[in-house]
Amino acid sequence: MSFARFILFLSLFVSGCITAGGHSREANPLLATEGEQPDTAVARAVDAVGRKDFDTARQHLSRTLAEAPTDARALFVQACVFLEQGALKEAADVVRRLRDVAPTSLEGPVLEALTERRATHPTENWRDAFRAAWEKAGRPLFKDRGLLSGMTTWKKMEDSLEGAWARTARVEVRLLLAFAGFNPDEASRRWLSIHLDDVQDPGLLRSALEYFASDANARDPRESLRTRLRRFADQEPTEMQRALLLLVEPHPPDVPLTEEELRELERIAALPDYRPTPTSTLYAEAERLLRSAGVEPREGGAFSAMVQELGLQGPFLLLKIVKASEPTLSNDHRMRLGRALWSLGERIAAESTLVERMVGWNMRREGAMLLGDSERLTRAKRDFEAGHAVIRTTQQLELDAWPIPSLQEAMLAASVEDEWTHLSAFSTP
Repeated sequence: MSFARFILFLSLFVSGCITAGGHSREANPLLATEGEQPDTAVARAVDAVGRKDFDTARQHLSRTLAEAPTDARALFVQACVFLEQGALKEAADVVRRLRDVAPTSLEGPVLEALTERRATHPTENWRDAFRAAWEKAGRPLFKDRGLLSGMTTWKKMEDSLEGAWARTARVEVRLLLAFAGFNPDEASRRWLSIHLDDVQDPGLLRSALEYFASDANARDPRESLRTRLRRFADQEPTEMQRALLLLVEPHPPDVPLTEEELRELERIAALPDYRPTPTSTLYAEAERLLRSAGVEPREGGAFSAMVQELGLQGPFLLLKIVKASEPTLSNDHRMRLGRALWSLGERIAAESTLVERMVGWNMRREGAMLLGDSERLTRAKRDFEAGHAVIRTTQQLELDAWPIPSLQEAMLAASVEDEWTHLSAFSTP
């Protein structure tokens, strides 16, 4: 997933959580398009850089610059290619030309600082080098995409996902293709729903239940999925993520929780961890399945699938139930629900992704309001606003648009390992 798409995904997810407590797949930006860029020599060079075919990229750029020596976008990409290959003198020369022809560009100072940083810290992680360079360049935010426009290659991966769907009949792989961003038509979704009985992995089964949570057009596989997941839940009752989904997924959103359901929610809220599987494991498995289907490039798709598997449908449905039933709550139920929401929010906010942090902090905020606890409410609002500050900053950094493969790999690795730590570092002076 491109970072811009993830931010849109996050914004819609959190917005749904705040306003309605629900999530609509129709709003999922994985199904959106970014628009096709014109087929220019620079666009072909960017595509070649994404494939690490630097010889082809240099050929396209050389021809462009021979005809138009002041083409700023071609100079920008050429400097990135030299940086990637460690040709720092050549990169510095091109960056100087770029600064001359585009003196107001924000990308030029960052590239200049990055070139200098690579010269003085050659073994430094690319992500850390970029952050240091960005700091030195004055922490610019790219509100106007400028030279970074057209540098992502999401459309290439979408085409690869579609081709992979046609090549494979393994339901696990096709399910991951849908999670990765392939938009199945009605017949394809029906095929998925019919073949879910062949899925054995309990994590994929839970993700499938979330994926088909509100699908009125396909054969409804939800009861079968719930039955199979309950067997796993009986064997492993301490898995919070699955237990919460099974509690709220079939529950009518406008009906308050019963006493028995509230006790089960309190039991779930007391469990120590929300998500049992690390993001690194989710990503590695998604990447493996996409590789088996021949998806290239697959890194963005694997990240998209990882996000889809975070298991946040349960928290959203719970908040929807709470919001709809709040006027009918007794004081005892209100207090018990408030404590449960606060505890659940703490567990979710302890996870590593930005969207989990935001969802967890929002749930803590809802719990504090039910409790009427001003101190907790202040803490929850403070954390939630800190998350929004990270979103505002990183949304305008265009971290996925810099055509430097080593930098992209370092950014992706940092996101998979601990996205909150990775992104919040750019928001903190």
